[in-house]
Amino acid sequence: MKKFILISFILLWTLLAQDRETNKLIEGLLGDTPIEEDLKELCDVIGGRPTGSRANSLSIDWGLKKFQEAGVSASKEAFTMPGLWLENETSAQISGAAEFEPRVVALTFSKGTHRTGLRGKLVDGGHGTTDDFAKLGENARGNFVIIETDELVDIDGLFKEYADAVLIEDLAYEAGVKGLVYMSSRPMRLLYRHNASRSFENTLPMVVMAREDAKRCLRILRNDESLALLVKINVRKGGAYKSYNVIGEIKGSERPEEVVIIGAHLDSWGLGTGANDNGCNIAMMIDIARQMIKLDLKPKRTIRFALWNGEELGLYGSMAYTEQYESQLDNHVMAMSVDIGSGPITGFFTGGRPDVLNVTNKIMDPLTDLGMFTNIDIPLVGTDNFDFMMHGVGNLIANHEPANYAPNYHAESDTYDKVNLEALKRNSAIVAAVTLGYANDLNINLPRQSRQNIEKLVESTDLEQQMKSMMGIWYQWLDGKRGRKK
Repeated sequence: MKKFILISFILLWTLLAQDRETNKLIEGLLGDTPIEEDLKELCDVIGGRPTGSRANSLSIDWGLKKFQEAGVSASKEAFTMPGLWLENETSAQISGAAEFEPRVVALTFSKGTHRTGLRGKLVDGGHGTTDDFAKLGENARGNFVIIETDELVDIDGLFKEYADAVLIEDLAYEAGVKGLVYMSSRPMRLLYRHNASRSFENTLPMVVMAREDAKRCLRILRNDESLALLVKINVRKGGAYKSYNVIGEIKGSERPEEVVIIGAHLDSWGLGTGANDNGCNIAMMIDIARQMIKLDLKPKRTIRFALWNGEELGLYGSMAYTEQYESQLDNHVMAMSVDIGSGPITGFFTGGRPDVLNVTNKIMDPLTDLGMFTNIDIPLVGTDNFDFMMHGVGNLIANHEPANYAPNYHAESDTYDKVNLEALKRNSAIVAAVTLGYANDLNINLPRQSRQNIEKLVESTDLEQQMKSMMGIWYQWLDGKRGRKK
């Protein structure tokens, strides 16, 4: 009986000690920290950070320095990007029934043009549906096709844009178009950059045109008048090259071989300064690591803080990590990605794994002072959880109130002033508490899934559809170039 009472007392004391550590960390992160100053440096001084650009290189060294200044063990980990794509300049001229210069920007992976540009007839492609291309018929061949879009108001609309683009671009290739022109889905002449769905395999010139300019074109075309487009796309393209993730680490005190990894992506597009996508959460990773060191917290499992690179071009940095650490992935307890801006966190997506959902619910039950949370057990594609999920590792994505994330996504307007700084502080405390919960509870057992388990997840959810809308990763999975081999 005495032995039982002693064991119970030890367990209770251990739980209370863990709660005290979590509360200390939450209090520290909600207090005065340099997170806002870090974000200003990253966005206002370094700016937009396309992978392969000088700004991206500066941000890698900046992230490493921030970890080291905080006393966090950190290093740059090299990986190979399959190719380089950077826009130098894009412009356009409309002629025919009207003459003007619309605002345009090239899609990522767009084919460049000769310095004198590429000229062709501009034709109305409607919304780019199968019926719309059938209606165009041979009139699409050898011409620029302009595609009308719905105005983007929320993140559901953003996912629809990605899914629609796959069909539109497949139809455009079949029709033999000269190039594609997407109407911007954002008003007020706002431009943004999406990826051409065929990634590095794309061979068409593609641009986004300011919504008001595109509407002007369509009104003229729908009045049975003719227009021509001259587009000049100056891009810098190249072959494979070396890039880097930045990985910080706090070694586990009891099970250092077991790893909890959390991350955000360092790269961004260069139209804005990559504040909500995803500079704010880079600053979060650094702030959490810094506070853990400052408070002398010693997690039982190793915690790694990843500043991923190459995310925007196809999740290449996190993919490289899973390949490099393949032999250690059985010991990766959880992988978290924070990548949906700075709106208040409302819970986590738990990857279609009831075991991950149950553990996360348990960890978050005591966090009522930080909000009311609902965790959603569905798998998602689109950020750096993906390759961990496809390697069978338990994974989380922070779910946020949409706030202003979607309208500013990949756009000129994704700047520091759009970040919800108050929510960012609170989000840091939530992410830190969940991370520490996974690191300190040694009873957590989330076995790594086999290839067969993952295939069942794909078959029973909409993962196939999601992957097909993301830069060719569906075919990389089918070909065995991505994900767990067995």
